[in-house]
Amino acid sequence: MHGVSTPVLFLASTSPRRRQLLTEAGIGFALCEPGAELDHLPAPPGTPPAQLAHERAQRKALGARSPDPRVPVLGVDTVVDLNGVELGKAPDRTAAAAMLRRLAGRVHRVHTAHCLWLPVSGACVDEVSTAVVVASVPTEAELAAYLDSGDWRGKAGAYGIQDPTQAFLRLGNGALDTVVGMHVAAVRRLLAQLGGRA
Repeated sequence: MHGVSTPVLFLASTSPRRRQLLTEAGIGFALCEPGAELDHLPAPPGTPPAQLAHERAQRKALGARSPDPRVPVLGVDTVVDLNGVELGKAPDRTAAAAMLRRLAGRVHRVHTAHCLWLPVSGACVDEVSTAVVVASVPTEAELAAYLDSGDWRGKAGAYGIQDPTQAFLRLGNGALDTVVGMHVAAVRRLLAQLGGRA
């Protein structure tokens, strides 16, 4: 349980980046299996990416297998929003290259939705954090080097702004950790709303 006997929260996520952010913030946590991120029905066409992130974060939290109902469960979801269209995780190198080329030379938004659920009471609070990312146009060599690194795997929009293997994406506005995958200040606010400690 990451150095604490009773965690402040259960993290319903498989993301190593979210674990790292909580650890660096000193928020004691333990992991639990998240609920299914996707509903059995597809989202209606034109659903805003921020809404998709919010719905997935709720499903991850509310559907999690909590080991202790007295401890809140945190579900988080991050989406890359290019002019109202979600760019998800690239399944392979070709798809990753295509996504990065779509982003090149453009400004886009990243939404990270947080849902904190307390099973014992049923209380549920949530918050969506948004940041703006500016993408320059990488050279073919820069793009190939990043794709070769594999750092894009498992990441929304096929990139990690924190990756040392890329230098063509930078934060334009908002919090960097929102783009990485969890806005720690939002987590602290949600814990405070539920009367927790952080």
